[in-house]
Amino acid sequence: MLETITKINESINYAAVADILQDPIFKPSLRKRIDEVREYNEDAQEFLRDVVAGAHRAAIIYGPPGMGKTHAIVEALNSAGLQELNDFIIARSHTTPGMLYVLLYLMRKHGKYVILDDCDGIIADETGLNLLKGATDPTYRWVGWSSTKELRNPTNGKSLPSSFEFNGTVIVRSRSAPFSLNLESREDQYAQIFHMIVEKDYLAADVNTEIKNEQKVELLKFLLENLDIPRRLDLRLPQHIARAMKAKPNNWQRQARRFLEAA
Repeated sequence: MLETITKINESINYAAVADILQDPIFKPSLRKRIDEVREYNEDAQEFLRDVVAGAHRAAIIYGPPGMGKTHAIVEALNSAGLQELNDFIIARSHTTPGMLYVLLYLMRKHGKYVILDDCDGIIADETGLNLLKGATDPTYRWVGWSSTKELRNPTNGKSLPSSFEFNGTVIVRSRSAPFSLNLESREDQYAQIFHMIVEKDYLAADVNTEIKNEQKVELLKFLLENLDIPRRLDLRLPQHIARAMKAKPNNWQRQARRFLEAA
């Protein structure tokens, strides 16, 4: 935890953050919600570190799409020195039950992870749900494939066995789960975006969206002032705005507003 906080302090100008929060546009209720979101995200990160450390064999992380849940999961795995494709695989929304069976087989050993990223369709499918039940059973973790469709190992082309013991870990990133942060209101969603930009330095992950601290302040104020425009609010919007700020540092607001109108 101390290491994480140190890294944040190195990249974030908290004087600028304190200044922006003093602006009258930030109502006390929003400042309070920003603090609550920060605490929740700290708890979520601690929980994910416990998962990576082996304290939990399966986990469900809830959140609306585009709010940084997958980013948090990958960050926890990378912080432990784990690498995608070698130590963990992310299954996207288009994943079928057959694809899930293959991924579970590839990550079947202890210390390997399968992340289901917004794969609610798998949970709604009877075959997919049974696969997940087998992979997350607390006592007998045996996964089987009863379909006549032959599945092959993509690494060597060999046929996969009809069943196997699963000793890896499954992390489900879903839209509905018990471990949840309510982000239904625009104010809640903005508080999460504020947290990701200010405290997680989310925009620095891409050279095309990495902006200066004073630009982050401008971006956050602009987004808050126009919060009623976009139909959908997620982390893609500040990414688009940051690109516009880098391309047109003195005249980015007009293009940024178009992004909000199209969202």
